[in-house]
Amino acid sequence: MPKRKTSPEGSPPALSRTALEEFIKCPRCFYLHRRKGLKALSRIPLTLAVATDALLKNEFDAVRQQGQSHPIWEREGLKVRAYAHPELDTWRSNFKGLRVAHAATGATIYGAVDDIWQHLASGQLHIVDYKSTSKQGTPDLEGGFGEGYKRQMEIYQWLFRSAGFPVSPIGYFLYVNGDKQGGFYEAGLGRMRFETTLIAYEGDCGWVDDCIARAVACYTGRKIPASASDCDTCRYVAERNERLSTRD
Repeated sequence: MPKRKTSPEGSPPALSRTALEEFIKCPRCFYLHRRKGLKALSRIPLTLAVATDALLKNEFDAVRQQGQSHPIWEREGLKVRAYAHPELDTWRSNFKGLRVAHAATGATIYGAVDDIWQHLASGQLHIVDYKSTSKQGTPDLEGGFGEGYKRQMEIYQWLFRSAGFPVSPIGYFLYVNGDKQGGFYEAGLGRMRFETTLIAYEGDCGWVDDCIARAVACYTGRKIPASASDCDTCRYVAERNERLSTRD
């Protein structure tokens, strides 16, 4: 099984937004995956979410190109435009993204955004993240993956602010929620209807610098850190090893 590519010995690491989230959830998993190159457990690919992301990007790219408004902005009373920049495609590429050097550690921090809207009056940029789900009720950021989504938004805001862009503290989660009601086969095609919810979130990036410093210290350290108490992966490995060491 191939190892994950790591930074050369002694050089500042390149850490993605996902890597920082992994460090927050479990320093041991972060160290083993990012520093030691151990391949993480495979996850089920979220192919439907990838499809809705692509459709939303196509939708707002058309608005961007034509300089038009969008019904969601009108519904929500937003005075924004789809931000146009020659590097936008790079910023949205998962393996490229926007990259900045962290001043205190020299580490490269990067992340890929879904979209950016610009306030018409102030010129400030609103980071936009697309989310897909199919659940009862209106989506929100409370419970479940909500705290991770908030951190995701704040790291993106930190990245663009660090790169010198005027970033609004208000970011937006554009949630599409699959509706289980009604039929599926319609006019010769299978169709799923989505309710669209826009969630405004005021980010606080004050924690990001310290998190990066601690993640870099963990990455460059020579001691494998302790597991997080609620890490399912570490719990499974520990219990598996215990079963293997126990004779019937």
